[in-house]
Amino acid sequence: MNTPPEHGSVEIDGVPRPALIFPLTLDGLRGKRLAQAIWFVPLIALIVFYVFLLIRIGTRTDTTSHILRIFVIAMEGVFIALAVWLVSNWRKPGFVALLREGVYSRTGIGPVLVPWEMITKSGLHKLAGVLSLGLCTNATPRHGPFWMGANRPLQRRLTGWEFSYPLPVIRGGHEFERVVQLCVADPTARSTIV
Repeated sequence: MNTPPEHGSVEIDGVPRPALIFPLTLDGLRGKRLAQAIWFVPLIALIVFYVFLLIRIGTRTDTTSHILRIFVIAMEGVFIALAVWLVSNWRKPGFVALLREGVYSRTGIGPVLVPWEMITKSGLHKLAGVLSLGLCTNATPRHGPFWMGANRPLQRRLTGWEFSYPLPVIRGGHEFERVVQLCVADPTARSTIV
C-alpha cells in the first residue's frame, strides 16, 4: 500500500507541530484475523478459567480462600483489561509521523518521539516474515512510556534494532521508509519535512 502521507500536525506536550502523518492499518497483513484470534482466544479462555476458579472458591471463609479470591479477582481484572486494550487497538491502530524533530508514533503502547539526533543507524529487517524499518539509538527517548528504558535493550537483543516500524501496517510504508532513510543519512533533509 504505497499511498502518500497526510500533511497535518501532531500535538506533543501541548504544542502542535507540523508533520507527515502515516496512519497505521491492519489491512496490509495477511491472516490478520487469525493473528487476532491467536491473541484473543487464550485471553477469553483465561477469563473463563478464572471465573470458574472464583465459583469453585465460593463463599468459603478461611484465610486461604480469601487470599485466593483476591488473587483470582485481580487476575480476572488484568485479563479483561488486556482484552479491552487489544480490541481498542484493533479498531484504532494509531499512526506514525515524521517531524523536523524526529519520528513520532502514537500506538497502543503510548506516544513515542525518537529525535533524529539520537538515531545512529536505520535499516530494513524481517521479523517473523514481516518487513520492518529498524532504528538504532544512542539513548532512551525522553517522550515515551516509562518502561521504554528497559524495553530498548530487550528489543535490540531480539531484533537487532531498538525501534521497529512494520512497513505492511503503515499506510504509505515505502514512502515512510524512504524519507526516514534520507533524513538519517542527510540531516539537511529534515528541514524539508512538511
